[in-house]
Amino acid sequence: MSFGTALIVGLIGSALILAITWTAGLPRRASHRVVAATGWLWAAGVVGLTFGTQSGGGQAANAALLDLSNPADRTDFLLNTTMFVPCGILLGVVRTRPWAAGAVGLLASAAIETTQYTTGSGRTADINDLLANTAGCLAGYACAAALAPMTRSPAVCRPGAGIHRHRTGTTGRRRPGRRRRG
Repeated sequence: MSFGTALIVGLIGSALILAITWTAGLPRRASHRVVAATGWLWAAGVVGLTFGTQSGGGQAANAALLDLSNPADRTDFLLNTTMFVPCGILLGVVRTRPWAAGAVGLLASAAIETTQYTTGSGRTADINDLLANTAGCLAGYACAAALAPMTRSPAVCRPGAGIHRHRTGTTGRRRPGRRRRG
């Protein structure tokens, strides 16, 4: 699949996801609907970039770790890292846990590398791509987590912000070690 075809599939799929989720009202948060549509577009772009170009130098697999003295290896590592940053940002927006973001990056990358190896696509399944993609997902998640306090209202960021005060002035929480009377 060429990158252009993947981009068209991504745009059409994103529009369909937005239309269907908005009509159905699910998920309830509009931001999650936008993340789902954007995630589809990102995934289509990754497929187009991954399988729409020939690369690999004829090897089916590469288990050798990154050679920092080789500029091509450094560039490839940086590009693979950058490709997965949006995934981490999207996972950060929906407030997943850091370990889950790392797991998604690792599993998505493993799926790509396994597909490259098993389909004979002319691409090399590379351990460095797996590491770079996972690092990119975690870097994107870290960026989203770092920016989150600036995008939310101060009440959301404050510990105990989800507790609402009753008219009596109490929080509705019992203090540890105390029994209710009555």
